[in-house]
Parts: sequence; structure tokens; C-alpha cells
Amino acid sequence: MASLYITKIHITLQVKVPHELLERHLPSSAEVVGEALTEQVIAAVKKHKLSYFPALDFLEKQGDLEQDLLDATETISWFSCKFAREEVNKKLRAFFSELNFQSVKCTSYAMPSVRANQINAWHELVEHYTPNTVKLDVVASILKKEQHPKGLENWSKQLFRRNLEKSFEQLDVIQTSVL
Repeated sequence: MASLYITKIHITLQVKVPHELLERHLPSSAEVVGEALTEQVIAAVKKHKLSYFPALDFLEKQGDLEQDLLDATETISWFSCKFAREEVNKKLRAFFSELNFQSVKCTSYAMPSVRANQINAWHELVEHYTPNTVKLDVVASILKKEQHPKGLENWSKQLFRRNLEKSFEQLDVIQTSVL
């Protein structure tokens, strides 16, 4: 009888929750929240004479962001993360013996990579601060007859793409690696 080996694959992906889904389930528009956050962030950057665009928690501590806006961001972010996690679990659990979510985070809370003198800075900031994009780190376990199967990284990347592309407005598989 052949032995089975458990192989773990780490997958990092970034997804954008569809606009229509958010509009259907939430009272606030993610895009309107992203634009309002961008306006308040730019005003705070000018006020504090910063040479970069900070993460939201920094400006929240400074008292530069309206509480209603932060509450709306948190609600949309929570929904986006919950949807992304459930969709990955629903569409991929049949292919793996186990799916473990290491992290599920809305990218709006991260520090943007946008610079003030960038050509499309306003648009890029709105895109960044709109709470509809989620980054997920997933460790998937699979049973295989080989201890180190070849092509497993590419297989898992294609599997994630093929099964999730219709669920999200945008899907990027950032990294896959066999652990």
C-alpha cells in the first residue's frame, strides 16, 4: 500500500469584491467612502506637512478622520473580508484536505505605495482607500502519493485562478510556495 504525504502550499492572493455585491448588501458605497477618505487623508498630509501618505490608523490616532467615515470603512472592510474568506473556502475546500487562513486583511488599512508627485496620485489613493480589496494568506494542505510533487505551485495557482475568477472583480495570485 502506497503512503500518502501531506504537502502544504502557501498562497497569497489579493481580490477585489464586486461593486454590485457591496451595493446590494451595504448602506454605504465603497467608492464614495474611498473618495471621502482620500480627501481627508490629503487634507491631513497638508496639515501635518507630511511627505508621504500614511496608513489610516496613524490619521485616526491624530484625530484627522471623521468617525462616521471610519465606521463605514470598518463595516465595508468587514463585509469584504468575510465574503472573500467564505468564497475561497466554498470554492476550494473540495480540492484540499485543509484550508487555513493565516490572515485576511482589507488593504485600505495598509500604508499606500502612492507618492504625492505621482501622475495619478488621486486615483491611486481612491483605489487604495476604497475598502473593497482584500489580501489573503492561505495555507492549503493536500494529500499526495509523492513527498515532493513537481508542479504543485503552478497547479495550485491555476486552481485558485480558475475557481475564483468569476467571484471577484479582480483576482491576483501574488505568491505560491510549497512549505
